[in-house]
Amino acid sequence: MTDSVSFERSRSRRRRFLRQLVRMLQPLVSRVEVRGVERIPERGPLLLLFSHLSTLDGVLVVANVPREIELVGPGDFPATALENRVMDSYGLIRVNRGRPDRASLRRMVDILRAGKMLAIAPGGGTWEKGPLEAKPGPFYLSQVTGAPMMPVAIGGMYEAPTPGLRVFLRRPRVTIAFGDVIPPVPRGADTAEREAQIQEASDRVMGQLFALLPEEDQCLYQRWARARYDLRVTFATLEDDSPLAYDGPPLPDLSAVGEFAGKPNLFRPVHVNARLNVEPFLQARFFAPLEVQIAARELADLLTHPPYEVYLPYRLGEEKARLALEGLRALHDTACPWAIAHHARIRLEPLMKDT
Repeated sequence: MTDSVSFERSRSRRRRFLRQLVRMLQPLVSRVEVRGVERIPERGPLLLLFSHLSTLDGVLVVANVPREIELVGPGDFPATALENRVMDSYGLIRVNRGRPDRASLRRMVDILRAGKMLAIAPGGGTWEKGPLEAKPGPFYLSQVTGAPMMPVAIGGMYEAPTPGLRVFLRRPRVTIAFGDVIPPVPRGADTAEREAQIQEASDRVMGQLFALLPEEDQCLYQRWARARYDLRVTFATLEDDSPLAYDGPPLPDLSAVGEFAGKPNLFRPVHVNARLNVEPFLQARFFAPLEVQIAARELADLLTHPPYEVYLPYRLGEEKARLALEGLRALHDTACPWAIAHHARIRLEPLMKDT
């Protein structure tokens, strides 16, 4: 037996074990309803394009599909020890999002051309976003390989996983709805036509994903699409916590900092995975200016060095990423020194306005 055959068999055994384990645990920690799984073709290539608001979404897809799946996941920032163990055991394809990653792309193309199934989140990640926001990569894969697509809508998973006994007591209701098979993205004659076909396929798939979601999840996506963000910065005296009006140098637009800190799924990796102490951005209470200054500096340093230097541009766009860094530096260089000079404390409060 060759080493490659032995490896494939060993990996398949691990995957079967993990799928069975999840299926066994699934009814204990949630109430899962699966619809439309019979629409999955018995053979041939298929792109499963699933909605993604929880780190467990891919696990649910893998556990509830009858065929073995190749799963795509994050490789652009450090995962937790448990996440690494699970991803390595399953053989997850880790993608460096926001950077050219030709090795992962070639692997995904080879998988689809070999007639296998590939599951990927077209939204790019778990952060809060509008219902039609998608990355072009999955649709490019369909166009290049001729693989059909199937939307998979996972509902009820936003902020559902909670640690410890609360999971068993809560048992959130989760829905997994498989849509219709959508033909491969056509391959036009020139670049402009191919890009238009990718955009058209993206709109169609994301529209179907949205329609398959339960109403509660639809409302979340619609709310995020409408929302406008800001960061409220207030000051209070050390002596008696009385309000103190800021009269220092003007602070820049802090809306991007407010959006960054105000979206739990967007902000979580920088303090959970990167293990930064950023309590002033997590708790709306007064902190010593030195605590705020350290948190702002550590966030700005993290977001300008590998592997996090593309974290915000990929998720929020170049302009908002620039504004977020500018805002963090203003907190560090301007607001905090002013508070120190005036013997004041600082409170940071991310705001989301539903327009």
